[in-house]
Amino acid sequence: MNTNPHHSSITFYCPIHLKNSFDELVKFKRISRTSIINTLMEQYVRSEFKLMEEDTKMVTFINDIKLRSHKNNPPKLNRNIPIRNERPTKWSVEEDDYEPPMIPSVDDDLSKDNWDDISGLNRLFGSLK
Repeated sequence: MNTNPHHSSITFYCPIHLKNSFDELVKFKRISRTSIINTLMEQYVRSEFKLMEEDTKMVTFINDIKLRSHKNNPPKLNRNIPIRNERPTKWSVEEDDYEPPMIPSVDDDLSKDNWDDISGLNRLFGSLK
């Protein structure tokens, strides 16, 4: 038996029906069992490493978010970056002539309208004289 320091023998159990099906495919494809098993093992190892790497990135990302959103270190709001759906207006707080919209008062009584006037000439606040 040739012993190679870069290779090792593996012995494992598998169901007989699976081994028989595998042997039939190996004969049909004319590929060795060893070749197929090594290929399958390599694919599995590579996919698991990728998943583990993604998991590590995800855990790092989550930990980073936790650190940034911790109550003792809240993120600062940068007003230079527009908030989503925020539209610029022609009014700005810095302008001296800014006046807020007028709020209706009790004196703005619109109940004086003359709704009985069919012509509409004297409807608003009596006659327009």
